[in-house]
Formats: sequence, C-alpha cells, structure tokens
Amino acid sequence: MRKYVRKICVSVLLPLLFSVAVAFSFAANKRAAGGVTVNLAFRESSSQTGEIVSLDVRFSSFPSITRFGPIEIGYDADALEFVGIDLGEDLEGFSLEKEQPEGEALIRFSAVNEEAEASIMQGATENDKKDPTSKPTDTEPVFSTDAPITVATLRFRISDQARGEVKAWLGTISGLRDSSLENVVAGTGTGGSLIVQAMTSSDATLSALSVGSFDLEPEFDPGIFEYSITVSKNITDVAVTGVAYNVKSTVTVEGGSDLQIGNNTVLVRVVAEDGEAVNVYTINIYRSDALLVEGIELEDNNGRIFEFIQLPETLVIPANFYQSTCMVNGKEVPCFRRDGVLSVLIYVCTVGEEPGLYVYNQETGTMRRYEPGKMLLRSSLILTVAEKPMDVMTPEGFTSTKITFGSTEIDGYVSKDGSTKIAYLKSEDGSARFYVIDSAEKDFYPYKAPSTNRNLFLYLFIICASIAVVEALIIGILFYRRRISYRRQVKPRRV
Repeated sequence: MRKYVRKICVSVLLPLLFSVAVAFSFAANKRAAGGVTVNLAFRESSSQTGEIVSLDVRFSSFPSITRFGPIEIGYDADALEFVGIDLGEDLEGFSLEKEQPEGEALIRFSAVNEEAEASIMQGATENDKKDPTSKPTDTEPVFSTDAPITVATLRFRISDQARGEVKAWLGTISGLRDSSLENVVAGTGTGGSLIVQAMTSSDATLSALSVGSFDLEPEFDPGIFEYSITVSKNITDVAVTGVAYNVKSTVTVEGGSDLQIGNNTVLVRVVAEDGEAVNVYTINIYRSDALLVEGIELEDNNGRIFEFIQLPETLVIPANFYQSTCMVNGKEVPCFRRDGVLSVLIYVCTVGEEPGLYVYNQETGTMRRYEPGKMLLRSSLILTVAEKPMDVMTPEGFTSTKITFGSTEIDGYVSKDGSTKIAYLKSEDGSARFYVIDSAEKDFYPYKAPSTNRNLFLYLFIICASIAVVEALIIGILFYRRRISYRRQVKPRRV
C-alpha cells in the first residue's frame, strides 16, 4: 500500500516541479531580455576652451519604456560648465524634468510619457472590469527598439582653465518602467571623456592701465584706447603699467621718461598670444611749465575747500623742511616735508583767509594753518597750541605761565614747585590734550595726572600696620600677665 502511494506522489510531484522550473526560467529569460545598460559618450573626441560640447546619454535598448529616472550625471566642475539638456529625438511624447543641486557638479534628470501611461492605465481599468486577473496591455503602440538609443543630450561649455582629459560619469540610475507597468533593470555602463586642447588666444586687450598715482582721463576701460593726464613741471618721468587680460599676451611700453614741457605721447602695445591681434593704447601726457597744475582743490575733514596756488618767490621754507611732492585727488602737488613727520606743509588758499602754508595730514584729512609762534616741532611730531575748552579742567596745582621751547614762546601752565610745565596742544590727527614741555631736552610728551591710588594704598598700609602692632602689644601683655599669675599660684605638697 505504501509503495503504491509513493508512486502516485512521485508521478504527481515531478511534473509539478518541472513546470515550476520552466516558469522561473522563462521569467528570468524575459527579465534578462528586458534589461537596459546606460552609457555616456561625448560627441566630440577633442575640443578647445570656450567651446560647447554635447554629452549623449544612451540606452542599450528601449523595451517599451514609459518612464525613466532620476538618472544622475556627475562631471568635472573645474573643466565643464553646464549649459542645458534636451531629450532624444525618438522620445516623442516624453516630458523632461531636470534638477541641478546647488554647489554640486551633478545633473539629475527624469522623463515620463504621461499620455501613454494614462492610456495604459485606462486600458487596465477596462480589462479589470472584464477579467480582474488580466495584465495591462497597450491600447496604443509604445515606442520600443532593441537598438541603442540616445535618450538625452547634455551640453557643457569648456572652461578656460580646462586642460587634458575631461570626464563625465554616471551616478544613481533608477525609475525605469515599461508599458506593462513593470520595472526594467538598468545597469551602469561606461562614462564619457574628451581631450581639451589648448587654444591660442587672439585677445589683445588690457585689464588694467595706470600711470603712477595719476588719474587717467577718461577712466580706464579696455575698449577705450586713448587717455590723457597733466603733470607739473617737476615731473620728468612716469611709471606706466599695463596688465593684459590674457597672461600669454605681450605688453610693451614706449615712452614715459624724459618728459618735455608740453605734450608727450606714451604708447602701450598689446600683442595677443596668436601673434596676429594687436591693440595700441595711447596716453597723452601734458607736462606743465609750472610747478603746480591749476585747478586742484582739497577738502579737509571739516568740509572746507582749499585751492592750490603757485608758490610765491618770497615764500620762506621752515627750518628742517625740504621741498617735495604729494598726491592729492590723483594729482601731484608741491609740498614741504620733514623727516619723521607724518604731516606735510602745503601752500593753499581758502575763502575768507589769506593764502599761506597749512599743516596737512593725509591720513586724517585735517588741515590747520601753519603758525610758527604757536607750533612745536620735533623730529617726529608737529603740535599746535589749541584753545582749552571750558569743560577741560586745568590740572590741580597748576597756574598760567609762559613756556619757551627753542625759539617759540607759548602759553602754558606750571606746577607749584615749578618742576613741571604743561600746555594744551593739538596733534597732527586733530586730537588735543595736555602735554609736558621739557624745554631743556627740547621734547614733549602727553601729561598724566599723578595717580591718587598710590597714596591711598600707602595710607591703608600704614593703618593696617599700626593695627597689627597694637594687636601684637596687647597679645604680648596678656601673655605676660597670665604667666606671672601662674607663677604666684600655691602648689599643694604631697604628704
């Protein structure tokens, strides 16, 4: 009986297992046949900087696919600049969605044929009403091919610094689905690469042009090729500098030295890298027959306007000063300098005042009239006697007096013992305070009021020391009295 049952089981199970194996094999073959490999390929094998190149995204086949993506494409951001993306010509009815994450050299895109999918879903709904077990079928033909096909083309511009081999590569590939609403397996194939060849530039323009510290008229522009400046009589040479846009261009300067009275021409010639394109920038330099160019004005930190005028022949230059020049509003003007002193003396005039020498601080923009009888000078500083404001108190113990510093006599204050003399002076930056005047050493320095903290600490120390001495005496007396009383006590004797 048992043998009979075994034969029946074997005869039933073997055909069943065979049928299952065949079904799995068929399904596997069907899935393998529907697999897609994605590859990248540049249409150009080589290119030059500045050109736009095309990168094709290719499927090894297109088995009735209705949607795909997102597909990620990475690229070399230092060499490629993304321009745009288009769907393949054969993907009629597909709509494209593109995403470029900020700060990443990555393009993520996907596409879907919504009309085809809607039609398929509608057909599936109608079939469900007739036969719930039936699978969706195409109500209209969906594009399909077993041949390789370009599904998208990305466009990139080759950057100027790109050299050698430039690459693009595949990232995540997902979302492929066919007309049966089943997922399609996608595999990663090859990336794309091309060779960037160095391009010979024909750019012969300047990115910057300067003539010392002078201002060009008009203001420099790479597309303007003629300029002019005016210099004073004491200027015989200028430094002309031109910087080319392309570092491989050649820039040569002709002129700029041994300037003559009147007009002088300086030529700045730029030859492009290719050796053919040439631009010439012309600078007309007018050298005046006077030491000062007319019409130069200066505004100080208080908004007052000063105009530079010609130096009179009778002008007396202060001792230890020498004639020099400084730049004001891009113009060179005469001035008088003293070694170690930041400020300079300039000869100007302003409304309501006679022309004369003024002390000018170029950093702070302060201007004050040069008054020899009210100014103290040393090797590195110029101080001017200033009127003491009402809210500034004279240091305690000081009285008014006259102070002699070199050949200059100024108003100041002296201490009770006569050892310290001070004056209220204004420095080059416009700030004012009391200064100690040392006539013997011909020096001056900021005055600092004696600190009361030191005396206070001294008083506290004396008080604390006195208290400590008194406490020590009291303790000594108490100890002495206790010892005396102890000696006077009668000690009991033993019997």
